[in-house]
Amino acid sequence: MVSQNKFSSGLESGNFVLNSDPVNRAWCAVEQQRQINPNAEPLYNEIIQPENQIIIAFGTPPSSLEGQEGLVSSKYFPHFEFLCNKSNPVFYINEAAITLFQSHYDDLLLLKNKLVENSKSKTPPLIIITGQYVGGIVATLFTLWLLEGFNVLKTKRPLCVTFSSPFVGDEHLRKCVLEFSTWKSCFLHVVSDQDHTPKLFMSRNTFGAYKPFGTFLLCSTSGSATSEDPDFISEQFVTANSLSAQTQDPNLGFPYGHILEDLKRKALCNVYKSIGGERDPLEASIITQLLAVGVVSQQQSPDTNNLVGKMKKHETKLLIQKMKNSDNDKRLNDMKICMANLEWYKKDSKRQNIGYYDRYREKGNESDINVNGYKKKLMNYWEDSVTEVENKPQMEGAHFRVRWLWGGTNYRRMVEPLHIADYYKDGGKNYISDGKRPKHFILLEEWLKKKDKPQEVPSKAKRESVGASLNEDSCFWAHVEEARILCTLVKNGSVEEKERAPQELKIFEAYVYGSLKNYALSPEIFLEKSSFMQWLKEYKGVVEQPYSSLLLDFMKERNHEAYQKGEFIFP
Repeated sequence: MVSQNKFSSGLESGNFVLNSDPVNRAWCAVEQQRQINPNAEPLYNEIIQPENQIIIAFGTPPSSLEGQEGLVSSKYFPHFEFLCNKSNPVFYINEAAITLFQSHYDDLLLLKNKLVENSKSKTPPLIIITGQYVGGIVATLFTLWLLEGFNVLKTKRPLCVTFSSPFVGDEHLRKCVLEFSTWKSCFLHVVSDQDHTPKLFMSRNTFGAYKPFGTFLLCSTSGSATSEDPDFISEQFVTANSLSAQTQDPNLGFPYGHILEDLKRKALCNVYKSIGGERDPLEASIITQLLAVGVVSQQQSPDTNNLVGKMKKHETKLLIQKMKNSDNDKRLNDMKICMANLEWYKKDSKRQNIGYYDRYREKGNESDINVNGYKKKLMNYWEDSVTEVENKPQMEGAHFRVRWLWGGTNYRRMVEPLHIADYYKDGGKNYISDGKRPKHFILLEEWLKKKDKPQEVPSKAKRESVGASLNEDSCFWAHVEEARILCTLVKNGSVEEKERAPQELKIFEAYVYGSLKNYALSPEIFLEKSSFMQWLKEYKGVVEQPYSSLLLDFMKERNHEAYQKGEFIFP
């Protein structure tokens, strides 16, 4: 049985938000902006607060958005392209709002750059972006744009608090914002069932075109509650108390100061009563919230039961997602165990004077079969993880990659050789050219190259740790396999193949020597039973004599013994 407390957070959060300092300071800033700058020229007012806070209050120009519910594609506004991703390559924004934003672009750009620089200081301020009605829409758009310049992992996130703000964009915009996992909590929208302006774009004709994102503080004369359920919020804007919504001049602003004070008093008096009876705790909690925001009355109706059913479904989905997150944590722990088992397998293979690649390729005992199971689990996990990151917006994906790219690189260098071994064991001829290389290996390699620039000279630390390293090029063994095939072609190939193969073998030689020079190859390639040592023996048998090269001289002079200790210095 799910406890009622688990799903009563809407009321509790509502009470908490009502009494929070940022919301009250945001409203004070909105009123101050209206008093000193009623025509919103300039568009915003910057207020420096004590306790290291900056409040940017956007005003409402003397124009109305009434009847201007038209949407326009984001492709016409490149400043917001960073929000797009593969699943949602385009979204739609209210045309009147984005036009207003564009008309003040130069001033807003200066403000954005200033706030981004402030966020990089040793003691970054808390930045609150606020506005009412049109100012609320501009505040939302500006906050989205501002977040592009913030490293949300290292600094305080800005908080956007709006009042009376209509929705900004469509379902695709909502999904784009949700892809930034830390951004949803940056937006708080305060609305009242008595306020007409938040519903401007939510007529019956446009229902479904606009979708909300962020947290909404839903206020009524009965109380308040918070919600993030987009379907419930959308329906509330169209149907709930539409007849009782007051008609007011939106430029004068709805008096949220009085509403907030009244609701705070009611919260202190604990006027809410839980609904019991035969309903389960989840339904009782939902009805309590609906009563608090004035959506339903004590007398139930079919419409009420339908709404409760939808909200119950939404809360259940959240619980399922939480359970999935728990499963993901368990899965991550399982992957760590798989990697630890592969590390043990690698060390055990070395003790047998054969690298783990060649031992797995031969699959001579039960432990090799177990390794195949570890490989499959790891590949499934990382394929899913890379796909998730690839579908994220560019900036969010970049932050995410930095966090786990080291783990992904270690996985790629450990596991791709096993995948290559299976490919050639099954008769494959050219792993890379045949297009058989899994996409997630390619992406992990590309992301690492973008992040790390190659060193011209290996550091002392890199040389000294080479004994425990993996091959930096996870396709090294594929190149070795293909070099062995080339040796066969030199002997038994066609006339054309016999001419081509020696040249390609020299290219492979240069590749190996260059990798050694950068200490980018594991000393395991020099183990007696390794495929590389077998290739070297075959190569010496097919190359025309006398023949000398940097690689052959390196091996002939047994410099690989000093290399294994990190002591060889290449000329």
